[in-house]
Amino acid sequence: MINCFSAFSKESRFEDLVESVKHCNICPRLSGRIKVLSSANGSFSSKVLFVAEAPGRLGADRTGVPLYGDRTGDNFEKLLGNIGWKREQVFITNAILCNPRQGNGNNATPTKEEIVNCSAYLEMVIALIQPDVVVSLGATALKALELISPHGIQLKEGVAKLSPWYGSKLFPLYHPGPRATIHRSLAKQRSDFMRLAKWVHPIKGLINRKKLQPKVKDTMSERATSLQQVARAFLELGGRMAYFKLTKLLYLFDLQALRVMGHTFASDIYLRQIDGPWPPNLDNALSTMEGYEIRRFFSRKLPMADIGPSPRKEIQLEDYVLEIIVEVWENYGHFSNSAIKTAVYRTEPMRYILKEENRGKDMRNKPVIYKNKTAPELQ
Repeated sequence: MINCFSAFSKESRFEDLVESVKHCNICPRLSGRIKVLSSANGSFSSKVLFVAEAPGRLGADRTGVPLYGDRTGDNFEKLLGNIGWKREQVFITNAILCNPRQGNGNNATPTKEEIVNCSAYLEMVIALIQPDVVVSLGATALKALELISPHGIQLKEGVAKLSPWYGSKLFPLYHPGPRATIHRSLAKQRSDFMRLAKWVHPIKGLINRKKLQPKVKDTMSERATSLQQVARAFLELGGRMAYFKLTKLLYLFDLQALRVMGHTFASDIYLRQIDGPWPPNLDNALSTMEGYEIRRFFSRKLPMADIGPSPRKEIQLEDYVLEIIVEVWENYGHFSNSAIKTAVYRTEPMRYILKEENRGKDMRNKPVIYKNKTAPELQ
């Protein structure tokens, strides 16, 4: 990594770089465009550097702030917010610093020559920030980093995997733009960002994975329980939702966990209540997170839940657990309360409960799931 003039402050070196970029006219179709590089790109002391493709016509080319002002920027803000990060904690740049456009004025993909021309500036930004982790957003950004130092990573195979690169770590992700969501949905991208947060903190840097192992005596201040973490993961994926819907997502998650892993993960038991299966220990689990990781409130007399204002710990779920959470969210996250209730009632354990009730049997507070068994197996 280039470290020339390291005796000078980052601020003064960055000002010189911005001034150089401002007068760049190497690329013919980009010479008259705004160069998106300024203090608005983020924090010089961040341990995480995001590299996107190019400034968007309706976003950074208009606002001067990378990944801001258009749908791509909105998606990026949500993905950051889902893991509790703020824009001012990271640094964001692009493979090329000017907006490429087609003849009709629409955004265009940067040419190979334009990426090569701008690679020196990208290398200077990386040398200046000296991040612990470089996060490429999309295939173009990943190819641009290949010009600086070979990595041999293809986006499809390397997505959300941490690899050594150029004295740092590389973490390839898909681009948050609307077109890229065709190839990788926002739900999966949320899962990818959760994985990123498991590896690095934007201010503190790389996380020591050994410290993530639970201690013999855990408290909420040290490590959240499985139920707390899964509940929080669903809230980070979906944001504000009815408490009722959250309980049904947890049930569907544990039902899938039972199929995949042979046992439940979030809660050992779900009881038959008037509104369907309900984890009886959820209230106690969420009460210790109140005001931190989550917040609970009422809307039109309905109990609601949302992500909290000041989470104390990062989500520490293993990748295979996150995959089940994302799968359940993709299948049911967009459902209304009534639709998800119908979906839950169509599952095998609930069909058995309803069948017994139709025969006149009182199934109130009977287990729908208990440990590694469902209602039909328990009777």
